[in-house]
Amino acid sequence: MASRVAAHEIGSRVLPADTQKKIETRIEQARVIADSLSHLKGAAMKAGQLLSLDTSDFLPPEAIEILSRLQARATPTRTADIRAVLERELGAAKLNRLKNFSEHPHASASIGQIHTAELAGRKVAIKVQYPGVADSIDSDLAILRRLAGGFIAVSGKKFSLDDTFSEIREVLTQEVDYNVERSHLERYRDLLAARRSYIVPQSYAEFSTSRVLTMSFEDGLPIMEWSRLPSTQAEDREYIARLVLDLFCMEFSEWGLVQTDPNFGNYLVRADASQSAARLRGQSLVCLDFGATLTYSNEFRKGYARLLNTLASNDTETIFRGAVEFGLLDQRESAEAREAFKDMIQVTMEPFHPDRQPFRFSDPDYERRTTAANRRFTRALVYSPPPRKILFLHRKLGGIFNLVKRLGAEIDLRPYWQKMSFIVDERV
Repeated sequence: MASRVAAHEIGSRVLPADTQKKIETRIEQARVIADSLSHLKGAAMKAGQLLSLDTSDFLPPEAIEILSRLQARATPTRTADIRAVLERELGAAKLNRLKNFSEHPHASASIGQIHTAELAGRKVAIKVQYPGVADSIDSDLAILRRLAGGFIAVSGKKFSLDDTFSEIREVLTQEVDYNVERSHLERYRDLLAARRSYIVPQSYAEFSTSRVLTMSFEDGLPIMEWSRLPSTQAEDREYIARLVLDLFCMEFSEWGLVQTDPNFGNYLVRADASQSAARLRGQSLVCLDFGATLTYSNEFRKGYARLLNTLASNDTETIFRGAVEFGLLDQRESAEAREAFKDMIQVTMEPFHPDRQPFRFSDPDYERRTTAANRRFTRALVYSPPPRKILFLHRKLGGIFNLVKRLGAEIDLRPYWQKMSFIVDERV
């Protein structure tokens, strides 16, 4: 489908009269992609989730809305198959202790689906992994690797994606081990215990395995659904946007522990029952899904902070040397690529400039210039593959930017620059 669209773009000049037909075609393509990937699940569906984030500047809103369904749900697996997994993992005795098990899933995603039940009188959410997902990672990635290799071949690039796919495989392999996710969940719960604005579920070790994760059920509305409520005001959206930004800064700058999945569905908004949903102190951010949580060493974070300060320079060669030393770019890149990189960096850092505060994330002119700078840079690159060490970190940053943009927030970003560009020697 991507090849077909690319061929159409290269081989024709779209006239105004064709615009509506073009939009309708892309909407239909998005629908087919979403329906197909929701059945495939696993690594293939995760690729579709990223499409809904990375193509938001290029596809019509209706198409993005369709692809965004992949962030919240997949096609559910039969309850009988889910029960078989539960009985195999927990045993019949423990399974019988789970009362009022929901026949229909509360949510379904790329790797597993969630059912609700009661355990000792308390409502719980039970995340059950789809049968065979863990075994399909290598075959799914092999397909995606072939597709990516085809795009690289026709684009004239001269780099390998071996490191990129190794990183993806490592993270996906971690995600299908719910014991690892449960340890990250409990770590976040401890780190955020004193911050009432954040809610992290409690896990139940006795009812959890590498394929089943049982947690306290946490109420809340999906963040985008909440943002569209008539009672949600601009200051509410800004407050929640700040909570998302503050959390990321704590994760990277203070803890070195980052939940790197950019999926909007990982956030719920809960309004305190004792207060109006429109009152700021009555809102909390519910944080879900810690499968893709990665650890960043103090040495790496200090190096990243140094890189940010280097990139704030206006000198092309200084910026290029810093990028090469950190592993972002290959030394062999041309003068054109170096200049394009500097231009892209300058546009990317614009939101932090004092004269742009508070920054309006939905600024269409900034979006246009960022898109143009990114395209110039990627076209000029020949030897530099996506940098492995920041692949998932920057995926999360891109997801946060798109989330805050869709919330329509305007925020003074100078404090966030200070936090990200100065890493103290702390170990959590």
